[in-house]
Amino acid sequence: MYRYRDLISDVKKLSRMGAETGSIGKSVLGQEIPYIFVGRKGGPTLVAVGATHAREHITAKLVAKQALRYAAGDLRLDGGIYFVPMHNPDGVRLCQEGAGFIKDADRRGFLIKANGGSGDFSLWKANAAAVDINVNFDAGWGTGESNLFFPAPFNYVGRAPMSEPETRAVAALIEKTAADYVITYHTKGEIIYWQFNQRNMRKWRDYRYARFVSRHTGYRLVGQGKSAGGLKDWCVDVLKIPAVTVETGSDAYGYPYPYSQFDDILKRNLTVPQRMLNTIAKEKPIWKRNL
Repeated sequence: MYRYRDLISDVKKLSRMGAETGSIGKSVLGQEIPYIFVGRKGGPTLVAVGATHAREHITAKLVAKQALRYAAGDLRLDGGIYFVPMHNPDGVRLCQEGAGFIKDADRRGFLIKANGGSGDFSLWKANAAAVDINVNFDAGWGTGESNLFFPAPFNYVGRAPMSEPETRAVAALIEKTAADYVITYHTKGEIIYWQFNQRNMRKWRDYRYARFVSRHTGYRLVGQGKSAGGLKDWCVDVLKIPAVTVETGSDAYGYPYPYSQFDDILKRNLTVPQRMLNTIAKEKPIWKRNL
């Protein structure tokens, strides 16, 4: 199991290796949300995000291991990549440890109530405010088919779009760095979501890049779904940049996704950010002229 303390250890290791490290902000409970930057600034920029959903913490390990491999200098980068391995550190700890680590008794009680009175948070997806971060972005907020409007382990949209500090932190990073592409990792299904109301040339561009990810992972492309308010949706709809939600891991397994399958996930996804960044470096001048 990949824990918050494992991430902090990996971040320290990456810093010693010469990578830029820091925090994009703090969670509801005040925990830092670490990032790692590898490559060069001034060129195309890609952002890779893991563990937006707590029970999908295996994706935090994936993004951290990508950063470690890239920082080792084995792969040529025609630009730079910001890795955010654990977008939702409070939720991950809640999922892995239960509510006992939370000092505030009122907060613990609130979360247990939101969890249906259960102290078992192993299937929890939300943050420590019982908000599902991946329906909290300002892109069709509150219009998803499965949205909830009360605190819950998953699908609660929050009191307003962008209400959560984790949502705002990753959005600020993407805007500040003028990211050209965003990959957000989830589990499971071995599918790729890429579409959110794009039209004309943007739709063709985004489809081409999603197909690129599909080819290198072996995961199937899925068109427009009935969800909204996700990180990918916000990137596509508001910033007009291509983005994908990559659902790693087979549906043959349940949640939390078994770490015995991690090697396959890493093998399929390890070089995808690098390959995508280098492709964008070649093509960005072309699509900037035509969009």
